[in-house]
Amino acid sequence: MPFHNTLFVSLVSTILLGYTNIWYNIDIRGLRCENDNSPDFPSEVSENSANTVIVLEAGASGFDNPNIANLSGPSIQALPLTSVDWNYTSIPQKYAANQTIQMTRGHVLGGSSAVNGAVFVRPNAIDIDLWETAFGATGWNWQTVSASIKKAEHFSATDNVTSYLSFHGTSGPICDSQRTPGVIWSEGVIPSVLASGGQTSIDQNGGNPSGIWYTPKAMFPNSTRSYSANSYYLPNAGRSNLEVILDVTVSRILWGKSKNGKAVATGVEYINTITGKTSTVSGDRIILSAGVFGTPQVLELSGVGNPKIMNPLGISTVVNLPAVGENLAEQPTTKYVATLASGYTNAGLQLTLNYESPRTLLTPLEWLEAWELLQVAPPNLSAASHAALIAMYLADSVIVEFMGFPNPADLIFLPILLHPMSRGSSHIVSANATHAPSFDLALLESPFDVYILKKAAIRARRFASQSYMKPFLAGEVSPGTAVQTDAQFEAFVKSAVGVAYHPLGTASFGSVVDSTLRVMGTTNVFVVDGSIIPTEPGSHPSSIIYGIGEQAATMLNARPLSSDV
Repeated sequence: MPFHNTLFVSLVSTILLGYTNIWYNIDIRGLRCENDNSPDFPSEVSENSANTVIVLEAGASGFDNPNIANLSGPSIQALPLTSVDWNYTSIPQKYAANQTIQMTRGHVLGGSSAVNGAVFVRPNAIDIDLWETAFGATGWNWQTVSASIKKAEHFSATDNVTSYLSFHGTSGPICDSQRTPGVIWSEGVIPSVLASGGQTSIDQNGGNPSGIWYTPKAMFPNSTRSYSANSYYLPNAGRSNLEVILDVTVSRILWGKSKNGKAVATGVEYINTITGKTSTVSGDRIILSAGVFGTPQVLELSGVGNPKIMNPLGISTVVNLPAVGENLAEQPTTKYVATLASGYTNAGLQLTLNYESPRTLLTPLEWLEAWELLQVAPPNLSAASHAALIAMYLADSVIVEFMGFPNPADLIFLPILLHPMSRGSSHIVSANATHAPSFDLALLESPFDVYILKKAAIRARRFASQSYMKPFLAGEVSPGTAVQTDAQFEAFVKSAVGVAYHPLGTASFGSVVDSTLRVMGTTNVFVVDGSIIPTEPGSHPSSIIYGIGEQAATMLNARPLSSDV
């Protein structure tokens, strides 16, 4: 979700699409990737001087915020509930002990790329291929999206760490590289995973991420964040045809005379959040990159969505599109926490992710039990999404990630369910654009989700119980030694569920946008962000969203404006 509550008016440029971050006590205009051979001006829509690109950003620039640049765990943890966070809060989660979930989303230039963990990794190939085969997104498959990711990426290999350069791009704007973990990981975590029946991976970015590996982060050689605002935008900020307007909230899309029964946008209305002044700007194409919560909000404020939601708020229906705001997916998490033994601490930049497929995570009997639960779709899961989840399960696509979070005094194994069945929604509750939407993640509504996350929590304890870990751990904190039975683990998962901060799906392929990223029922409104992704991929989504941005820019560059309006 590149920029939340931002619109690109006229032609969108990928300079602002993706997950990224900023500098730390250094002028980032001078930062370059290692062995840099990237072009000064990456391929973008604003590259064509005939196009005028106007970006409306809800937040400030964030360039003076050192916590954005610093990728260490404590620094990232300082970002939620600050001015660079939208501070969204869910409604009580009925199936997760009625918890409310704080959902951090970037309210700053660069959007959530400025506040995420900067993990740069791909899922199983089938996860992307299903966009085309199950959801009708022609041209969107593993081959095309992975090529677009490579176009965005400038990977630098790390000495003494294996990787396949063929899996990576080496001349894109986003710098990424690995950092070799310390002794806790090399002598404790990795051997423990292998002793528990896990496996190693040489590189998780080639279409099969199974196993444990030193995972890249999007960062410059000085270990500060590389992201859309400093890696795409700043090198091109001087372009005369590109304008970025900060601290403005889009209130609605403006509509003109319809064409061939479809709505034609003529511009947008926006509010300066500092002065309160309302302004308008015209454009031939409107590109929404407002994120999983912001994109459906702008559409509904503009009369595109479910009339039953919009009309009672005084918003007339322009396009009857009930799928807007539906299909909200999020990867639920639980946690295993143990205190580190005296003399040991976690460094902030090390990252070793362990991805496991159903047949690695589960015994044959457990696989069958999970299979039976997978057959029962929760209420808001579409038939296409259900079929896709079944296909991923049968293909043994990775289903759980174990993330070793770098908390200084603790070892945290964070099990993340990658392919949840549960689906929620996000909708406006007011015609006032400054009012936050109301959203329900529907966490753990599906018994399948509970089952897999429970088994992952049990497996995380198994990792920590291996003899390799004994020198490094002082004692278990969570779930606690009193939790022993399956029922107790299930109760723990429901009471301690968290999220990976990877919400997706509210303007999905096949139900809200077509394969050209055009909003159905319109001629010239497009969506370019994570809301178009129909199912959660078996990975962190940031590299995929960069790929979406690159592929979208290529598509829009190739389309004359006359084809839309």
